[in-house]
Amino acid sequence: METIADFGTVAHFGVQTFATGIYSAWFSMGDRMAASQLALCLLAVALAFALLERAQRGAAKRFPAGSRNETMERHPLGRWRAAAAFAACALPVAVGFAIPLFVLFDMAVDAGRSPFSSRYLGFVENSLILATVTAAVTVAGAIVIGFCARIAPSLAARFSAAAAGIGYAVPGGVIAVGLLVPFAALDNTIDAWARENFDVSTGLLFTGSIGLLVVAYMVRFIAAALGAFDTGISAIKPNIDAAARTLGRGSGRMLFEIHLPLLRPSLLTALLIVFVDVMKELPATLIMRPFNFDTLAVQAYRLASDERLQQAALPSLMIVGFGLLPVVLLCHTIGRSSRPKKVIRPRADALLPST
Repeated sequence: METIADFGTVAHFGVQTFATGIYSAWFSMGDRMAASQLALCLLAVALAFALLERAQRGAAKRFPAGSRNETMERHPLGRWRAAAAFAACALPVAVGFAIPLFVLFDMAVDAGRSPFSSRYLGFVENSLILATVTAAVTVAGAIVIGFCARIAPSLAARFSAAAAGIGYAVPGGVIAVGLLVPFAALDNTIDAWARENFDVSTGLLFTGSIGLLVVAYMVRFIAAALGAFDTGISAIKPNIDAAARTLGRGSGRMLFEIHLPLLRPSLLTALLIVFVDVMKELPATLIMRPFNFDTLAVQAYRLASDERLQQAALPSLMIVGFGLLPVVLLCHTIGRSSRPKKVIRPRADALLPST
């Protein structure tokens, strides 16, 4: 879903996909009918894969069978097998991360731009505001949808969870235009009513702020947060819910006192995924951002579109850096939680009665 909805990479390399076709048909040729038809095809593909995944999973559930962190058994490898295993693990990291990072760093140094200039600090501030607010709102929405589907697995709850997953395959430009058109009409209606009755202009209440952009991000990435939430809550046995009900805990107290503490690693993962996705989201930001509210992704796309690749290296490198920070934090947190607790055993003489 992430691949078929990608826009920036395929647009830069000139590859014609659903995402670029929808964007070109809507904004370059002004053909909303063609863009709607392409979007409908893309939605059909996404819906088919979502239903296939749900049907394949069926009623299967996963619950921890033993201890939370089981010790993995080591298998010593010979020389050539060890070298082959190391190469197989190192090749994707080198090609997909290390080499591009080195190239970006070299180009950023040659460009001579300072990341601490007031202009780039403004890009960083805008990107962090959008990513932080969207991550918090999206994860909160995923908690509501996922928890309702668990305690009341009705048809409406299952449909809501399935429908939330479709947004991950829809290009950000389609979601942006789908929200921008009706809310722009609503802004104009409110402004006309305020002018007529109070002789005051309200301006663009929705489309002129980042609120509607956050809503578009939420629609786009709630599937990722919901997936992390479902993975964590599927490991909680239903007997825990039954025991909480027996002890007089309602749904709200059961969520805040039992589920959320157990789901802390999963929620941190969901926050990380949404944060990184928003940092690099491009089509929705291009269309819906307020005036003078550019982000690092917008700046990198503009410079790359003008073939100023050396100048585009700095905002791209900053996106990578801000994406790595939460990853390091998540790995550190998971490592601490998975580390076996040290058991302090008393000395034999300490167990003897004092004389």
